[in-house]
This record gives sequence, structure tokens and C-alpha cells, in this order.
Amino acid sequence: MWWDDDVSPEDEQSIRHLPFREMVGRVVPLFRPHLRLLVPGFLLLLVTVGAELAGPIVLRRIIDQSIPEGSARGIVRHALLYAGLFVVGTTAGYFQVVLLTKMGLRIVRRLKQSLFDHLLGLSLAYFDRNPPGRLLARVESDTERLQALFSEVALAVLRTMILVLGTLVVMLLASWQVTVALLCLALPIIVGTIFYFRWMRGLFRRVRAYYARISTFVSEYVQGVPILQVFGYERRAAARLARLNDDKLHLERNTTALEYGFWGLLTTVEVFAVMLILTIGSGRLFDATITVGTVVLFVDYTRRIFWPLAMFSEQVSFIQRAFASADRVFAILDTPSRTPDAPDARETVDPDWRELAFEDVSFVYDGGTRALDRVSFRIRRGEKVALVGLSGGGKTTITSLLLRYYEPTEGRIALDGDDIRSFRQRAWREKLGLVLQEIHLFPGTVRDNLRALVDDVPQEALERAVRIVGAEEVIARLPDGYDQELTEGGTNLSMGERQLLSFARAIVRDPDLLVLDEATSAVDPATERRLQDAVDRLLAGRTSLVIAHRLATIVSADRILVVHKGRLVEEGTHRDLYERGGIYRDLFDLQFKSGAVA
Repeated sequence: MWWDDDVSPEDEQSIRHLPFREMVGRVVPLFRPHLRLLVPGFLLLLVTVGAELAGPIVLRRIIDQSIPEGSARGIVRHALLYAGLFVVGTTAGYFQVVLLTKMGLRIVRRLKQSLFDHLLGLSLAYFDRNPPGRLLARVESDTERLQALFSEVALAVLRTMILVLGTLVVMLLASWQVTVALLCLALPIIVGTIFYFRWMRGLFRRVRAYYARISTFVSEYVQGVPILQVFGYERRAAARLARLNDDKLHLERNTTALEYGFWGLLTTVEVFAVMLILTIGSGRLFDATITVGTVVLFVDYTRRIFWPLAMFSEQVSFIQRAFASADRVFAILDTPSRTPDAPDARETVDPDWRELAFEDVSFVYDGGTRALDRVSFRIRRGEKVALVGLSGGGKTTITSLLLRYYEPTEGRIALDGDDIRSFRQRAWREKLGLVLQEIHLFPGTVRDNLRALVDDVPQEALERAVRIVGAEEVIARLPDGYDQELTEGGTNLSMGERQLLSFARAIVRDPDLLVLDEATSAVDPATERRLQDAVDRLLAGRTSLVIAHRLATIVSADRILVVHKGRLVEEGTHRDLYERGGIYRDLFDLQFKSGAVA
């Protein structure tokens, strides 16, 4: 299982780690729809950098000229200019942050929507491999980490580069000897930074993988709290989580120590740079004597170079973390659906179709398990067909293939001779109604759930569906009727009431084919009889495929298909199969003797 101790923090083989150039090529296009915010933000950036570069020049002028000349007017004028540059730079920086934060929020909102839309289009095979907690970490946490990358961090890196380049130009004009000496000191640090953060990216990726695994663990175990409590598994679950947290803490602690150790090294280098400037300025090296104002200029610029470099290391470390998150986000976006619509897929399904056929259908899951082996049968329009068999025999796989959650490994499913893959999934599924054994109701009103969150379903259709399944009493009992808010999972309703609502939801659109997968196994006998009466009325003139453990509910089916170990082994009416004395009779007698069939 994914939480076992011998499982790696995350299946990194499923994530393609993009090279830097390719990563930039994926990120840059995300800015294009927001140029109206990006361009002003960039211009404000230039204003901010220009103000920073001009400040030390004005300060040198005050020290080297205005003060020696004793010109109070000159000192005041240049001091006001220095203060004005500070105000202009600070104001421009403020509005730059506002614009770029707004841009980052919009990019992340659009990215989240694209990510969620893409997830909704993936086949169930993807969700079989990725539990909800892991996907939650990617959709929410990883995209949030990218917000700063798409706003202040990206242009902060650009600001640092422009500031350093401009500073070097001014410093070379002031004294090339001092500038060359400082470059000789800085270049090894810059080269070391590049290699250092290439190595750090792997550590940040491992931290993110631990975060995703812990999120997955908590999400899955919180959902199973009742089971944990019944079996006394709380301490073991807490111990497993503690081990994961300890591993994450150890890795994150080492990563943080390396990160801030490097930051401290840069600060130390800055001190040595100031000492070097003072030594050269005194004429002890290169016979280069410079003015006090120039010394102050170089010290100020050195701080403005090494501090951005220190911040640059922080920014680059964040970018490395963000790129690790981007790898995971793009891994989802790059995952193709295994049940894609063909480019020429048809938008509509013939409403007057006559026959649905499984033709030598086989299916093998990713792990190599053969769920179906050359299954063939036909369902005629208006026919009620039942699927029975032992658990794991392949019944649910048949319905999953019919609903196009998966594609057959071999063979095909055809509607009047046309492969159902020739229709768009949306068009095909609009013809289907589905009731599952596991009921899922969304947070929201009863009306929202009956409409399956589709707003254009008329009220008359809801009332008709409720009337057919006999759920009028359920609606009448609720204080707000159709506008009653349901809790997550519909836990403020009884199991039978939830099943009735899910049944009504399946028939709101008046589907051509109704698929009932263990649809009545979770309700009491009285409710089941009520549902069965409703189904009998509903199925007149409508095709249905019914899976049921309680065989008494399908004895009136037109045909019963017995699926055993992935094969269709028996087919016929209840009477035919019972008289034949095969697997179906054994199942029926077993239930009858145990009182399940009454």
C-alpha cells in the first residue's frame, strides 16, 4: 500500500523533471494573457532600479564637492534629491508589488482551473494510482507556491540582474581597479551559487514529495477514523504519521541549514569586500587612490550588490522550490486521458438506437490483472438485463467500460454496429443514468444534487424523478424542501433517503439506458421494495443494466448474465438458469437458504 514503510516518499518515476530551459518555456507563456499588468510592473521596476543606482552617485557628490566647498545650498539641494530618489523608488516599488501580486493571483487562479478541468477529463486509471490527498497537495499547495513565482519573485530576480549590471557599469566608470578586484572576489561565489542551487533543487523536490505524502496520509486516514477507533489503530496511525513527520523534519532541517549557511557565507564575503575597498582606496594596492566620496559609493554599491546576491540566493532557492512544484503541476497537465475523444467523434447519439453489444471485450488493469476475457453479449432496446456473479468476477468492470471510465484492452462496445468511442464522451454519457452502491452527494442543496450541479435542468424534471422513485416524503420532511442544504456526503439524511435521492438524480434526464450497480444493496427491505416498484414503472420502454447481489430483485429481468472470473458463463431467464443447475442456481439457493431472498 502507498503508506507502507518501504514505499518511497512519492513515485518520482511518474513525474518528469523538466530541464531549466524547458521549464522556462512552459512558464513564460502563462504571463502573456496578463501583459497589461506585466508591462507597467516592468516599467516601475526600471524606475525603482534607476532610483537605487542614482542614490550613491548623489551621495558621492555631496561628500566630494558640496561639503568641501561649504555650499549649504548645494548640500540641501543634493540632500533633497537623495531623499526624493528614495521616495520615488519606494513608491514605484510599492505599486510594482501591487500590480504583480494581482497578476500572480490571476495566473494561479487560471492555472488551478486548468488543472482541475484536466483532472475531470482523466480516466479512472489515473485516480487509481493517485489518492485524493496527493492530488489535493498538487492542485492547492503546489499552485499556491507558484503564485509568488508568477508575481514578485520572477521580477525580483530580473530586478537583481538589472541592478547588478547597472552597478557594475557605474563602478567601472568610478574606478576600474576596485571593480576588477571586487569581481575577482565575487565570481567564485557566483559560480558556486549556480552549482549549489542545482544540487539544492533535488532536496527541495524531496521535501515537496514528503509534504504530498503526509497530505495523502492525513486525508485517507481522517476519512477512516471510525475504523481506526474500532480496531484500536489510532496509536499505530499516529506513529506512522510521526515517522513521516520526523523524516520530513530531518530533511527540511538539513535543507534549511544548507540554505541559510550559504546566505551567511555571502554576508561574510560582503565584509571582506568592504575591507578590500578600503585597502585599495588607501593606495596600498595598485597605487590607486580614490576620494572619500568614491569609497562611500563603492561601499554603498557593494552592499547593493552583495545584498541582492544574498537575496538572489533566497529567490533562486524559492524558484527551485517553485520549479519542483511546477514539475508536479505540469506532470498532471501533461498526463493524457486514456479515454480520449477522437478528433472526429460525433456530437450526438442516435435517439432511435436498437441494440447495444459487447463484442469479444477483454480488459486488463495496469497491474496485469485480467478482469474480463472475451465477453460478448447484446442488450436490445427496452430490455432489462441483469449481471450477477461473485464479487470480483468482472461485473463492475463491465459497467465501467460501458460508461467509458476505461477503454477495452481488446474488442469493442458497439451501438447499432458503431463503436461507442466514435461518440464524444459527453454525448454518450448524456444517454446514461447511473446509480452506484457507494452514494455520493455533494455539499449544496437537494436541488443542486438532483440536477448534478447543472443549472438548466427544469424543476418539473426534478419533481417527476422524485415522484417516480417515491421520494416525495423525503422532500416534504426537509424544512426547506428542495432548497435544503446537505452536509458533505449528505450525512444529515438516512442511508435510505440518500439512496432515494441518488436514484432520482439518475433519472432526472430521462436516460435511454439506466445502469444500476448494486443500487439497492444499502437500503432496508421496505425501501428496497419501494425502489423496486419505482424501477418497474420506470423501466417500461427503457433499457437497463442491473447489477445486484440480492437476486430476488432481478428474477423478473428479461435476461440474466452470469459473470464468473472475467468470463460470461451463463445467460438466460431466471427460470432457464435455475433449471439448468449451474452457478446461478448455486448463488440463488445460497441466498434463499440464508434468508437473503424472501
